[in-house]
Amino acid sequence: MAFEYCCFISYPHGQENALVPIVTDFVEGLKNEIGAQDRRPLWFDKILTGGRRLDAAISAGLCKSACMIMLYTPLYFDAEHAYCARELKAMQDLEEERMKFLSDKTYSLIIPVILRGEKKFPEVMKQRRYYDFTDHLFNSRSVKIRQKYAADIKTIAGYILDRCDALDAVGNSLQHDCEKYCLPSLEVARAFVEDVLGKTIVKIADSFPGRKDSTTPEEGES
Repeated sequence: MAFEYCCFISYPHGQENALVPIVTDFVEGLKNEIGAQDRRPLWFDKILTGGRRLDAAISAGLCKSACMIMLYTPLYFDAEHAYCARELKAMQDLEEERMKFLSDKTYSLIIPVILRGEKKFPEVMKQRRYYDFTDHLFNSRSVKIRQKYAADIKTIAGYILDRCDALDAVGNSLQHDCEKYCLPSLEVARAFVEDVLGKTIVKIADSFPGRKDSTTPEEGES
């Protein structure tokens, strides 16, 4: 298979979409670095609207992405809303299948970036290479995140492009039907969150809070 997107951006929106401006700034920097070397876009949703069913669009976007950026705050594993957990579980499942065909299995296809809550970042996720962006002040717009962490964003972009090259080399062996790929269910997501956090979750409510039930991605994002 050929990968349509170099990377899927997974992140919690926060209260009243509080994280969207910060995440958008990060994505702009990453898009500039990757766009100078590869024509494939990032898969990134600001607000999902119109066109196709939400779950189907996200499922296909994940499957068609070579790897995933996990932008973490404690809301990533929110007990009320499971959309990030479903995205992460889906990419972990895809990663497991893809790793079977890669000769070097030491490089993860999931890149965590901690925006807030480093003390709550799950120990199991620390087994992957991750980046700490917690020194950035969200309440100050004078310094953009892509300026403060320009060197790290460049490094992340290089890592993503290397993963794209590795997967392109074994693309003929990968047989995912991305148009039929489905996100894990809410129950699977709840069990996954419990396993990652090591605590019981009584109920997970709305899967995609504040988002409409369909989406048409823009070119290079969604």
